[in-house]
Amino acid sequence: MESDEEWVVLCPDNPADSSDDDRGVLALPASCFSSTSSEDEDEDGGGGDDDDVDDDEEIGGGEDEEDPYGVDEDDDQPRRPPPRPISGMFHHTPSGSPAYFAFDPLRTAKQLIPDPAFAVLPEPATVLASSCGLVCLRGDATGFYYVANPVTFQRVRLPYPTRDHARDAAPAAVIAFDSDSPSLDAFHHDAFRFSHYHVVVAYQVADGVCAFETFSSRTWDWRVAGDVCAPETVVAASGVGALGRAFWRTTIGHILCFDPCSGSADLIPAPEEVESRPLWEIGEMEGSFCVTCMDEGVTEVAALYMVPDPRGGEPAWVWAGQFDGENMLRQHEEMQLLRSQGAAEVVMWDPREELVIAMDFDGKATRTIGPLHGAKYGKYHTDFIPYVNSRTEIYNSDDVGSVFKTNDEAVTFRVPQPSVEAY
Repeated sequence: MESDEEWVVLCPDNPADSSDDDRGVLALPASCFSSTSSEDEDEDGGGGDDDDVDDDEEIGGGEDEEDPYGVDEDDDQPRRPPPRPISGMFHHTPSGSPAYFAFDPLRTAKQLIPDPAFAVLPEPATVLASSCGLVCLRGDATGFYYVANPVTFQRVRLPYPTRDHARDAAPAAVIAFDSDSPSLDAFHHDAFRFSHYHVVVAYQVADGVCAFETFSSRTWDWRVAGDVCAPETVVAASGVGALGRAFWRTTIGHILCFDPCSGSADLIPAPEEVESRPLWEIGEMEGSFCVTCMDEGVTEVAALYMVPDPRGGEPAWVWAGQFDGENMLRQHEEMQLLRSQGAAEVVMWDPREELVIAMDFDGKATRTIGPLHGAKYGKYHTDFIPYVNSRTEIYNSDDVGSVFKTNDEAVTFRVPQPSVEAY
């Protein structure tokens, strides 16, 4: 049934992040997935949390501000909307349960999700990764991997992997979309389109050596890559999917890159800019893989995009933007960089103020989460996983796989024969 508004009843045991007056029941209008101006939705949005940010940090939100997702009807050819900004952050509570913090967007109500703890899954699970609106989780009891879209309530249990990914520790997992997939169109335009994806897992096979096993939505099976890599230790919580590849930070200071289509792994030197700005993080911006970095005094914050070499050589790094941290962040000297995703924003965490801040390349804070202290938010871990909502489909028109319906009935569809193709 199509309607301009959809009402979703939240589970009282797992409410999404919200103010006291919107617990229990939440209206999620269809326009929630593309920002539109609304004076009636300011109660829990950008206009209501201005006090969370210093006065010298300009928060967007005027009524006359141009809609970033709008299309000028006077143009002969409509322009492509910009990538969506981060909607919020998944994290885990001290009990291990997933939870979700929503950003305060420019003008609309917080973009909450109805089941932030993924209670509809058949077992408790841990959130591992997110990309283009899809979330990868792993069952705490069984070790099964799940892929879910928390906006559309779609979720699928993947076949059991063929290798041991160390069930007693969080694996280094990434969701990477095929480079020729329509996922980016779905990400930009919010289209109901299936997008082929890979779940890439890097796991340790010897001291300082890791191997890779990947699941493909095209073949519906896991494959072990023939390539291995010696990155010392992969930083599992740093995983990023971009350009059809999976990326992680490593303890040797290089970036581990794995291509799930070719099965090849490589260690990429970090850009030279991090030598003078040693505090850095990886992420995805506008579909590109990026590195954000700053110096220890937080006097300058910079972002660079990676440009792969089509001939297979070392990639190039191009300047994406920078801002003066000494002036813009003078009251947030303990800032830490977080992973970015979606729009061109630098995402940072202020542990002293318990505040997550998204900033543009002019150094202006555009949206915030928090402060996170107090009964409103409860206890939390800072294992923040960026999430951008979309309606990206997670299975194709042939109904491949085992899909868990909203009513929790498990329906098994036709599963293709395992692929015999090797890397």
